[in-house]
Amino acid sequence: MHLLSSSPLVAFLLLSLFQISVLAGPSIADNGKFQLVTRQQATTSCAEYSMLANYSTIGLNSTYRAAFIQASPQGTDPSTAIVDGATKKFNSLKLKFDTAVNAQCGNLSTLAVVEAEKNFTMGIVGPFTIKKTTNAGVRVGGDGGLGTAALVALVVGAGLWL
Repeated sequence: MHLLSSSPLVAFLLLSLFQISVLAGPSIADNGKFQLVTRQQATTSCAEYSMLANYSTIGLNSTYRAAFIQASPQGTDPSTAIVDGATKKFNSLKLKFDTAVNAQCGNLSTLAVVEAEKNFTMGIVGPFTIKKTTNAGVRVGGDGGLGTAALVALVVGAGLWL
């Protein structure tokens, strides 16, 4: 008893060791014999599987990803965190190959790819409508844009060789 009262660290370590041995040890079944109890990981719900499949599909496709980040009102960093986090979790849970979850929910990873393409053609990515941009691209000619500068550079360059 003197050892426990003199060192709280020793007491803590002994209690931790006792707790680990009790939790990891066998349990006594109804018939009085020991039986090893295995704890299974909680299964993923169909709603979570669907959400992870959708966001990971968006995160892994550069076109969908760019549209998602651009359409999101949250900004670049939070939007990137959403799709990156979903992709990481989806891959770590191996949901695409989990036969039990796919039997229960259907193969939502394949469905997510098909539906993402369909939604994208309708101007939707994830929960957002894709914003239409105006004046996108490089302007050539007209009002003194890049085209005029390129034309002047060509004329001056050609004039030097003449």
